[in-house]
Formats: sequence, C-alpha cells, structure tokens
Amino acid sequence: MRHVVKKSLLGSIVLLATLLGIASCTHTATVRNEQGEPLELEVDAIEKVPLNGTRQSIYLAGTDDDNPILLWLDGGPGGSELGWVRTYLGPLHEDFTIVCWDQRGVAASYAAAKDGTEVEDYVQDIIALSELLLDRFGQEKLYLLGHSWGGFIGTLAAEERPDLFHAFVAASPHVNSTENDTIGYHMVLDGVRRSGDAKTVRTLESIGEPPYETLDEEGNIVGDGEAYYAVLSRLYKYSPHAPSDVGFRSEKIFLSPEHSLFSKINLVRGLIRSIKTVYPKIRHMSLEEEAIEFELPVFVINARYDVSCAAEITERWFDSIQAPSKRMLWLEHSGHNGIYTENELFMDFMREEVKSTVEM
Repeated sequence: MRHVVKKSLLGSIVLLATLLGIASCTHTATVRNEQGEPLELEVDAIEKVPLNGTRQSIYLAGTDDDNPILLWLDGGPGGSELGWVRTYLGPLHEDFTIVCWDQRGVAASYAAAKDGTEVEDYVQDIIALSELLLDRFGQEKLYLLGHSWGGFIGTLAAEERPDLFHAFVAASPHVNSTENDTIGYHMVLDGVRRSGDAKTVRTLESIGEPPYETLDEEGNIVGDGEAYYAVLSRLYKYSPHAPSDVGFRSEKIFLSPEHSLFSKINLVRGLIRSIKTVYPKIRHMSLEEEAIEFELPVFVINARYDVSCAAEITERWFDSIQAPSKRMLWLEHSGHNGIYTENELFMDFMREEVKSTVEM
C-alpha cells in the first residue's frame, strides 16, 4: 500500500509540474463582476503573516476597504480553494473583503505544518488571523465562513470566540467523521465493484468500515492514515453527479495564478500528507457532541446531492443547534461544492441574509 501511495504522490507532482510549468511567478487578484468585467480592487494583496509562531500566507481582495471582512476557511484538510473563490465568486468581492488563507501545511504555508497539526492548532490559527485582520482594518467583527473541513474547524473557533464574528457560515460542513466516512466507504466500495476493479475491491474489503486505527512505534493507538487515504482519495470519483456540476471546473483548485509553481506542487503534497496525518485525528470527533450552542448567528448551507459531507448529517446537526438566530439554505441541484456550482444563489444569500446580521 505504501509503495503505491508514494508512487501516486510522485506521479501527481510530476503531472502537476508538467501542466503548470509555465506559471512560476506570483500574481495578485483578477476577479470579475457579474458581466465578466475585471473589478477595480481597493484591497489586493498577498502576504505572509505571523500566526502562533509560524508564517502563513493570506490573499486579500475587495473593491472597498470599508467593506466587512469575510475570512474564508478552505476544505481539506490540506486544500486551497483560492482558485475557486476568485473564479466563481468574483462578484462577492464587491460586498466583502474576502481573505483566502493557506492553512498550515497547505500550498504556500506548507512549511508551517512542522510546528503542529493538531485540530486545536488550526482553531487557534483562525482566532489569531481574525484578530490580526480586525486590527488591520479597524473593524470590530468579521464574517467567518468554513467549507467542508473548514466548516469543522470554523465551528470550533466560532464557538470559542463568538466576540470576533458577526456570524458564522458553515457551508457543506464536515460534522461527524465516523458516520460520514462509513457512508463514503460503502459508496466507494459499491462504485469500485461496479467498475470491475477486483484488486481495489480486495483492498477496500480488507480495510473494512471506519474508524481506521493502528499502533505507532510506541504501541499507542493512532489513526491509520494509509487506510483513510485509500478511501478518501476515491471519494470524489464515486460520488453521485449533481445537475449543477455541469460546467464546474474542479481543476481550477490547482490553477490559481496567485500560487507559484512551487506552491502548487506543495498543494498536492499537502493534500496527500494532510489526509494521512491530520484527518485521522478527527475520527472520533463530532460537532453534534462538540458544538451545538452558539452565541452568534449561524448560517448553514446544505446541498441535496452532497455525500462527501452527508446532507442528512448536516441537517440533523443544524436542527440541534441553539443560537441567537439560525438559517439553512438548501442548494437543491448541487453536491459538495454547491457554493461554487450554484454560485448565484449562494452569493445572493450572503448579501441578503448573512451580511444583514451586521445591522442586528
């Protein structure tokens, strides 16, 4: 198994370098309005900032530095959605100063993982970055949005420091690891059986249902990253196709011009490493047990075809939430990336529902 994974990693990096070899320099933002015209940005920066003893990269863009800040937490762990945010949500930069962030271990922040990759490290990074941004822009609160894994760590940060945020938006959030991964495991196994790939069927049957655990060199029970990688690396391929997926270019996650070639290679490396080393750490965690009481407005965006972070689990968690106010937006034609594939509906919701909380 390990030999195959290492070979896969090397092949992915070589392929990515071949595809993206022309673009080795870093650019600032190009975001467009609803008519496809480039926006004039008053805020446009790429910076390394100090966060809890590390230096991590952020990407800021917006048409007015007086607009409220929207701190964007990417999925993963190990992902960067900068290319998707800039491509599919360009008009939203007229309403918010959007701050994308390479989390520790991701792309341009790849090296920061050496200083810790516990769940609490990511939560404290969110808090430190929020404080830094509020101080810089002279604002009292900002909006926090987390997609997928970003929804998991963002929920924990919003619960711990509600004073920093106007509201929290959980978009297709990861809620319950073991239950969700069990659904994913059977979906992948069924898909592989239909494909006739007997070798992979044997591999998955030998792994069995999650949670996946093994013993480290000292005899301690730890998450089995190789087993998680074997399942999760196939999840997207065997997920059901949603009507709104037509025209969505998922490869843009690797094509952001704001990332250097080296950062793009580290994005691939970081995704694989994080699935193996970070994701297993949340195998026994569930937001249904850890975070249901909030002191700020909570918005949840759910997608009808989402299996990656199962829609029924997200709905159940939403129903249990206690907050000053809460609202769920259903994206009826989408899968896990519905905020990008039904982007107009999502952006309208952010303008008309979420942004209005600043006036509450």
